[in-house]
Amino acid sequence: MDHGSEIPIIDVAAMLAGEEAAEARVADQILAACTSTGFFYLAGHGVDQAMIDDAFEANRRFHAKPVAEKLAVKQNRWHRGYQPFASSTLKSSARFEAARHPNQLESFFVRHELSPNHPDYERKALQGPNQWPDDPWFIETVRRYDTATRNLGLSLLPAFSRAVGEDRGFFTRLFDPPASALRLIHYTPAPAVRPEDLYGIHPHTDYGFLTILAQDDVGGLQVQRVDGTWIDAPYIRGTFILNIGDILARWTNDRFNSTPHRVVNKSHEKDRYSIGMFFDPNLDTMIETLPQFADLQPGKYPPIRYGDYFTMRLDANYPDRTGLPAAN
Repeated sequence: MDHGSEIPIIDVAAMLAGEEAAEARVADQILAACTSTGFFYLAGHGVDQAMIDDAFEANRRFHAKPVAEKLAVKQNRWHRGYQPFASSTLKSSARFEAARHPNQLESFFVRHELSPNHPDYERKALQGPNQWPDDPWFIETVRRYDTATRNLGLSLLPAFSRAVGEDRGFFTRLFDPPASALRLIHYTPAPAVRPEDLYGIHPHTDYGFLTILAQDDVGGLQVQRVDGTWIDAPYIRGTFILNIGDILARWTNDRFNSTPHRVVNKSHEKDRYSIGMFFDPNLDTMIETLPQFADLQPGKYPPIRYGDYFTMRLDANYPDRTGLPAAN
């Protein structure tokens, strides 16, 4: 059985082209997906396939470098740079116990660019410099892809606003500008004998608003059904796979489903690569349950500044990260 058939495909080409009524149609489809699986494939997104292919080549090229070169841009206190292999272990999750094993991956993080002249630069959590390897082609390629996927996230906000029952500009105002993180991920082949609880990435929910994921054809991404069983989310060329995170679940009092997912690289020969755009609200945005969802579970989620929430989650799960206190 192709389990991917359980995850809907939403085509946004007509909406992005400005076709009348397409935005409302996409909003209805997003509502249906986010109140069930919490995942959907995105077709017609307008990001050129050649740009995606180049981003994957950049991913492979960076992770093929000697470890010493990668460690020269090791993740800094602003959560930007290289995260070494097996250096993160899930300790804080909305739904899961702490993991016994570290995630079997390495990655490279680029967060939203911030001018050194910005008043928050190096003064607030997550508001510092990116780190780059000495590779102009890599820098140009990753920046181009980062911009394209961040702009895609912005283009989806009106439909998401309508999906939660707000005016189409609601989320756009709260993402001015967005906080974002692009993560280039490399999973090594599975060991010949794999403990049942050894994962490429342990079962978890994402912290933020929306993840826009490009994956290769090696496979391994799995999504948890409501009944607790797991299904594959296979590669479909020409699409991204999107999922919502804990912040949109908080905004909707869990009416929108921040779905648990995991990665198991079943191949003993092939490396797996993926690229995630984590697209989130402005760090100063206050996250509080929207009035239309407040009666579902009154008082479950107290208001919290997004930057404070996100920093708390990062500090819990990345032990080698030097955290900065979030600004008041």
